[in-house]
Amino acid sequence: MRANLPLGWGTVLLSVLLAGCGGSGSSGTAALQVPTKSGSAETGPRTEAPAPAPAASTAPVLIESRVQTSDKAAVDVSPFKDRVLHRGPAPQQVVLPALPAESTFPLKAAPSVFGVPAKIGVAREIPQSATTEAVATMTNWTPSERGGNSAAWRIVSPKAKGVRLGLRVEHLPLGSQVRFYGDAGDKMYEVSAHEIATVIQRNIDAGDSSDSARIYWSPNMGGEALTVEVEIPPNAATESVKIALPMLSHVNIDITDRASFDKIGEAGSCTLDVSCDSQYDALSKSVALMDFVKDGSNYVCTGTLLNDRMSTGTPYFLSANHCISSQTVASTLYTLWFFKSASCNSTQVSPALAARTSGATLLYNQASTDTSFMRLNSQPPAGALFAGSSPFGPDLFNGLSNSVYGVHHPKGDLQKYSEGTYIGTATCDLDSCRFSSSTAATHLAVRWYRGVTEGGSSGSGLFRKLNGKDYLVGQLQGGAASCSQPFGYDFYGRFDLPFHAALQQWLDAPSTTVRTTVYRFYNTRTGAHFYTANVPERDLVISKLPEYNYEGPAFFAFGAQAPGTTPVHRFYNTRNGTHFYTIDERERANIVATLPWYHYDHVTWFASTGEVNGAQPMFRFYHARNQTHFYTMNASERDSIRQNLPEYAYEGARYFAWGGP
Repeated sequence: MRANLPLGWGTVLLSVLLAGCGGSGSSGTAALQVPTKSGSAETGPRTEAPAPAPAASTAPVLIESRVQTSDKAAVDVSPFKDRVLHRGPAPQQVVLPALPAESTFPLKAAPSVFGVPAKIGVAREIPQSATTEAVATMTNWTPSERGGNSAAWRIVSPKAKGVRLGLRVEHLPLGSQVRFYGDAGDKMYEVSAHEIATVIQRNIDAGDSSDSARIYWSPNMGGEALTVEVEIPPNAATESVKIALPMLSHVNIDITDRASFDKIGEAGSCTLDVSCDSQYDALSKSVALMDFVKDGSNYVCTGTLLNDRMSTGTPYFLSANHCISSQTVASTLYTLWFFKSASCNSTQVSPALAARTSGATLLYNQASTDTSFMRLNSQPPAGALFAGSSPFGPDLFNGLSNSVYGVHHPKGDLQKYSEGTYIGTATCDLDSCRFSSSTAATHLAVRWYRGVTEGGSSGSGLFRKLNGKDYLVGQLQGGAASCSQPFGYDFYGRFDLPFHAALQQWLDAPSTTVRTTVYRFYNTRTGAHFYTANVPERDLVISKLPEYNYEGPAFFAFGAQAPGTTPVHRFYNTRNGTHFYTIDERERANIVATLPWYHYDHVTWFASTGEVNGAQPMFRFYHARNQTHFYTMNASERDSIRQNLPEYAYEGARYFAWGGP
């Protein structure tokens, strides 16, 4: 192989006190009054009215579970890097005043409210760095080890056990890297400017024009201080960096020390440790604790990884609409997997604990059934279970066992389980639930006989067993069950309604050619970008070619020719060591005939020549001095280049690819 170039291989439930409870059947007029929910539900851009319930004779679509394999999990590159040998620049300091004790929100003191996620952190503004001008004034650029320049800022929120920092990016040069790290710990979180731009563009494309859509949220690295470092490549102008640090979330959970999880043991005394019952060993591996930011504050809920009919390994994820109801919030999501006790009733966390921090793409949400359906932006860890599901209409409970169960994270604690009985159907709004007929109902009512749910359990799945297998039938909105009121009702949004309204297009899709991820690198030596859909090639570049900065997934295309797709050809320029990509057959033939220094590599992936099946335009630029091309599907990145980098000639949309698998 060429020594300096990559080559292709050829292709929570919230506890609620309900007043006036009455009735226990699937029909009747007794109303269950709940306290008014504080705030109003967000309206997501993909919200649709619920479809009519399927007729009782309609056969349910059974989607069985599958276990994530290590080979599939290896596709994603971890953003957590070792800090041992990293010498970052001396950071500029911003220290906020201490918060008054009453303004923090410890989980043990937090009341559970129907339809409101459990809060673990409070929003704080950072006036010293709220604007790009303020950050520019306090920035001290120093040469980096890679020949570029770097700068850092350390933000302190006294007595926080963790900080999630909001970074607003107006412009970062191509090839820039952003790193986050705490004062302690041997890891740092590294993300490319491209990945940040992709998150922001995804928020904007979902219809959010607010300032919140343009903020990228860091993970929580533990401790009261978080340092953010920006490294720009050689020849990039420092004055072109335009960022602000307008706010943070002051978090009350230390995620860096497994022995010091404040939420361990916070669940009520009547909750049941999932590690004490082996029948939930498999199901527990489909359940994750969710950590996300909404309006600057930090919350936790529970979600479930779902399988699709063809077991494609696409990480579909179900939770509650009152947890995540907008793409902007979904972008802040990170998930904790295997967050359970090491042994029965132990306060030690399982050593299998794993985090995923890449957020999610919101595919569908519905307020009436409290449904939030997402696709995680990174694969879950090896050993995770893609849970089975079936849209059992309530009438299909007739003649079958009414036993139901769930696994969840009450108050953000280690996994617990609950066992109970399906009581009947209900209709819920923001402040009340009432029993109603199955034809009008949006929820399933449950009464527990072992264990309960609490704040933090919101969004967790309700399961029932058929032929010895687990199938999800709902997700938790809220209710009255608690350790002090163990027989109170809990209410789960019906899964069958959103399934028939929308989710079946993802979960019940017929077999088709699955799209593959195309990864992006920035070559700090040539200033050009390299793209590959070949995972071994990607990993070889990461391990052997340090001049290439890995920038994460760029877009999705087909690895084999699917109906309506056209091959994209890859060339290697022997004069400058860069690559060129084209879908245009005439352009390919002309290069072969007239430019002998361009070596034809192979067909690298398949894309579309038009906007079909959700395909989006791929924009192309030409840098005349370097004789290189740049490709992006990100409209914000396109616009930023046109406004700030006149040396790049815009050539328009050259073909069409996809933003998801």
